Amino acid sequence: MIKIIILAIVQGFTEFLPISSSGHLAILENLMDIQEIVGVTAFLHLGTFIATIVYFRKDIYEIIKGLMKRESSAIRYVVNIIIGSIPIMVFAVLFRDYVENSFMELRLIIIFLGITGAILLLTSIIPKGENPLSPLRAFAIGIGQMFAAFPGLSRSGLTISSGIYMKIDRIEAFRFSFLLSLPAIFGANLLEIKKVTHLPNPLEIIIGLIISFISGLIALRLLRSLVQKWFYLFGFYCLIISLIFFRYLIL
Repeated sequence: MIKIIILAIVQGFTEFLPISSSGHLAILENLMDIQEIVGVTAFLHLGTFIATIVYFRKDIYEIIKGLMKRESSAIRYVVNIIIGSIPIMVFAVLFRDYVENSFMELRLIIIFLGITGAILLLTSIIPKGENPLSPLRAFAIGIGQMFAAFPGLSRSGLTISSGIYMKIDRIEAFRFSFLLSLPAIFGANLLEIKKVTHLPNPLEIIIGLIISFISGLIALRLLRSLVQKWFYLFGFYCLIISLIFFRYLIL
């Protein structure tokens, strides 16, 4: 039960904060002997998926309402989400096995975590902008999401940073990053749940789902409060963790 609580907290916070949930879970699994419990991980991801829907419920409602009224702004936004989802869908089909194998390469994961840190730090030199979201910019953000399929490369970190580099309003980059994540995470969750051949203790599932949901909401609120001025600070954390564990592997 303690392992499930730890995994749920790690999943909830790192899934949304730009520090790579897959990277942290891989480090826990490989170096700290905290193994993912078969069947539980899928439900931890489900908890963070629900947290995203709850947090952005007003935005989702407005988009759905706009679609029903055939409002051009809602249609454009959905088109941008579809365009932004293309890279990860193509990448998942062509390179799925390679991505799955990369989860076993701890040094590569730690290097990727350092790259995430560098990308986040560089956002500090980018002046704030107000460029609107466009299909081309949505596709570029989608490329960031595509590369984040590799463990250690943060999905939120790469997608929000991509928006910042293109001088999209930072709050909009934050918003689009997570609305863009919904189709990809939903698809990944379905595949993950299908692989579950044995359900763990129902109590473990419920506790893990609740904790990942609550910690996910907290993480989203925290990231929203920091994205305007202090987003780059997460880069220091990623670099420090990367250096510490890389030194540990060498020694």
